Amino acid sequence: MSAQPCATPKYVRRRPELTPCYQVLQGHLNTFMAERQAENRPLPDYVVAEFEAYLRCGILAHGFLRLQCGDCKKEHVVAFSCKKRGFCPSCCGKRMAEAAAHLEEHVLPRVAYRQFVVSFPIPLRYWLQTNRKLFSKVHSLVITELHRYYREKAAGLGIKDSTPGSIAFTQRWGSALNLNPHLHVLCPDGVYTRVRGLARFRNIDPITDQEVATLVECIALRVMGYLQKKGFIDKDGDIVVNPTLDELFQDSETLSLATSCSIAGKIAFGPNAGRYVTRIGSGFGYWEEIPLAKGSRCYSIHGFSLHANTAVATLQRDRLAKLIEYIARGPLANERLEITDDGKVKLRLKSQWADGTTHLLFSPTEFIEKLSALIPPPRSHLVRWGGVFAPNSPYRKEITLKPEVKKGFQFEETEGGKTYKNRTWSKMLARVFKIDVMVCPDCGGHMRALCSIKDPFSIRRYLQHLNIAYEPPPRAPPRYSWGSFDFEQPQVDEQEPVIHLD
Repeated sequence: MSAQPCATPKYVRRRPELTPCYQVLQGHLNTFMAERQAENRPLPDYVVAEFEAYLRCGILAHGFLRLQCGDCKKEHVVAFSCKKRGFCPSCCGKRMAEAAAHLEEHVLPRVAYRQFVVSFPIPLRYWLQTNRKLFSKVHSLVITELHRYYREKAAGLGIKDSTPGSIAFTQRWGSALNLNPHLHVLCPDGVYTRVRGLARFRNIDPITDQEVATLVECIALRVMGYLQKKGFIDKDGDIVVNPTLDELFQDSETLSLATSCSIAGKIAFGPNAGRYVTRIGSGFGYWEEIPLAKGSRCYSIHGFSLHANTAVATLQRDRLAKLIEYIARGPLANERLEITDDGKVKLRLKSQWADGTTHLLFSPTEFIEKLSALIPPPRSHLVRWGGVFAPNSPYRKEITLKPEVKKGFQFEETEGGKTYKNRTWSKMLARVFKIDVMVCPDCGGHMRALCSIKDPFSIRRYLQHLNIAYEPPPRAPPRYSWGSFDFEQPQVDEQEPVIHLD
């Protein structure tokens, strides 16, 4: 009896309305926004737009693309995505896979790499989140010290005129949905130099524990020195004055309060305001900053920490792609969420904390509050290129694998001579889930895009014809509304009680 071949996975439409995150926002977002509006501190427009876009992401009733097989004429539809960069698990997953594919296949030369993870003291995290210029300066100081380490290491080997490189990803979250701005920096584990006019890569010895300790101390001293120069802290490291908040945080008390409480692991609004997030686990549940990992090539000082133990060899391209996916991942995965029987949101931690905590418990509005703090502000860069990868570097075009390829996937020329690279979602599905939505599930033919449907009447008519729900999932109204006192309302005099005396 011959073995049966494995069936090719078929495309199945994503159903975001069945996920815990969507259900929480669907049922409680209006309540959360109404409460903030009643307190006269509404959410910023960009946060509201992020939530609204997420509730439309993957829902056919908000528009879709029609695909038809060129051979058997079979059709199926694919809903539009929100393409946001805040917390949407689907779009963040696509962005993660796209970054890994682009960097590994088109950009990063075939050399060894090392990851540096730099985190900051808790008071500094609030400043970095609320002051874009300060974050940019601190980021530059960190990259400068990393590049200086590579240059000095190369100079010790007799390598002159060396140039290191770096690609820095900004992550703003921790595994507990807490706000924790930190940097993941991917560096070639060596330097580039010119040999007879050509770019050549020179390996250097792996970084040692002592060098990590020295490097994190240099980073801490450089950043603290800059803060002292600006008058934010004194020579002992005590806070003197807070940096000026960006206009966005000055205008939104809700955003500023949610940000500070998210960093501290507290709740900002509702009946539990000021309390720490509820923990679930075998321990007693005390609160303190999560201990930093202790191990090889990992050191901390003055609240700064540096982890440099993750390295990828030259030929380990699959491992490099996995590392980039980890660096570029989103803050939330639906697999870690669960809605309890009493309607609360239980978040499973990636690893057990030192006090035995394994899960965190939020009310629905507390969960939405945590998401609002994680949404990156407008015009904030999440990826920065330095050294040989900088846009103005003379090395960039010479060392990258395919300098002509931009981010996204290139498609062959059409009859009109135009090229397109706008169907990255199909290539991401094929790369991650081994499902190519451009292949007909019946005959294996090529699916071509007929049109995109955005008109509400056309959407309704087409979905009704296919016997698919043509109304978007209903959103629950606010649970209650706060009334306002009308000072001009005429007062009604109550009749004074009459006391009878014998």
